[in-house]
Amino acid sequence: MLKIPLIYLKDKQAFRKEDGTLKIIGKPADLARDWKKEGVKLIHIIDMDAMNGNTTNFDVYDTLTYIMNVQVEGANTEKMIAKLLNVDARVIIELPTKLNLSKFSEKKRLMVGKITDAKDMSNDVYDIYYPGTDEKTAEKLLKTKRRIILTSTIKINSRIKPFGKVEI
Repeated sequence: MLKIPLIYLKDKQAFRKEDGTLKIIGKPADLARDWKKEGVKLIHIIDMDAMNGNTTNFDVYDTLTYIMNVQVEGANTEKMIAKLLNVDARVIIELPTKLNLSKFSEKKRLMVGKITDAKDMSNDVYDIYYPGTDEKTAEKLLKTKRRIILTSTIKINSRIKPFGKVEI
């Protein structure tokens, strides 16, 4: 099971949320290099700028994808999704969505669906990210034979292990 560190990205700087407040922790590339030395293979990034429609951090993703795998949350338009897929970043899309995800079928392995309920799953994405805390939903998802990513705060008793856990 992968341990997936979570960072927030704003103005090309990495932050961690502590007690509801964002605290700067450094440059994303430096963090990625350090985490790679520790065996981390994937970083979960919440792009605060992308959530506001800004694409200022795309050069950061281009750099990071040369160091390790990243999955980016915050791309909410097809144009942003295409740009992220173009640099081989994994893209987290909230499901259900009105976006036409089938147009990205060539890069489906990089598509991650973020769901709040098991009924929101889609075949247009490869992996499923469930940030919720309901154990029954998590266990139901783990039985679907899909790669499931959970948050580190959820406790599960299933013999089936998730693909990874995002460390909040």
